[in-house]
Amino acid sequence: MGDVINCTRFVSRADDLVPLPSKPVDIPRIPLISIAYRIGSLLDVYGEKTNEQHVMNALQQTIQEWREQGISVDICDFTSYPKLDLFPPQYVIFLELISEQGCKIDDEQLQVLQKLANSEVERQLCKANERYDAGRNGKKLGALTCILVRSGTFSTFLRKELFNGRANLAQIKPYRLLKNEHHIQFFYDNKIDTSSC
Repeated sequence: MGDVINCTRFVSRADDLVPLPSKPVDIPRIPLISIAYRIGSLLDVYGEKTNEQHVMNALQQTIQEWREQGISVDICDFTSYPKLDLFPPQYVIFLELISEQGCKIDDEQLQVLQKLANSEVERQLCKANERYDAGRNGKKLGALTCILVRSGTFSTFLRKELFNGRANLAQIKPYRLLKNEHHIQFFYDNKIDTSSC
């Protein structure tokens, strides 16, 4: 299926989480699992193995800090890719934000958020993945770039770029790691220009 899983614990008769037969029967311990990430979705330039959960945690912590500063935004969606044509290489994260009320974020707020995003997400990602932090401290990786994209970018991407008519849109999983140059360019083309705000 392409998912990497973690076995979080084992369930046995004593746990009572699932109905078990009333007669004593030798029941093996049943593993409980969680999905860690999809195969092929790691940001991994030199062995730091940054997965979707690392990036999601960094983004959620950043959003939480912004809320504490009075900036009411939430994550709509995100994707990323390793920019390897620079030295040192760096991560690029495309981020679509919405206000907590689901409204459009005004231009002044977007300008503030774009200025804060790179350093805040970088700091949180260093906390979320110690190997990424070691790569940054060892100058193997450059500082990440966080690019805010226009409202509706991800839904348009799913409709135009990924939907081929053979699957229901609800079945298409989000791309957390971009590999196709055409897809990467799509997100650059939808970058919010905060210089004119």
